[in-house]
Amino acid sequence: MAQMTGDNKAEADAIRTGAGLHERSFLQETPAGDFVILTFEGDDPAAGFAKMMADLPPEFAEGAMDVHGLDMAAPPPPMPTLIYDSRR
Repeated sequence: MAQMTGDNKAEADAIRTGAGLHERSFLQETPAGDFVILTFEGDDPAAGFAKMMADLPPEFAEGAMDVHGLDMAAPPPPMPTLIYDSRR
């Protein structure tokens, strides 16, 4: 996270903008442990997520595996199911 919010923020932002995404990341602290909540907004978030994953530097893929157990070389996981939206 420090790379995304520090020296590499402009690069991280450009990758997301190039993918047509607005990303927000939240740290959720719970009694069962901490986890990260990511939101992606754009015209086609699923396609944008795939493009972003393809454009990320290799060291990010290593970090994603270490922190989240997410294999960036594997097909993307299914998109989450929306269960509540106050605007709909």
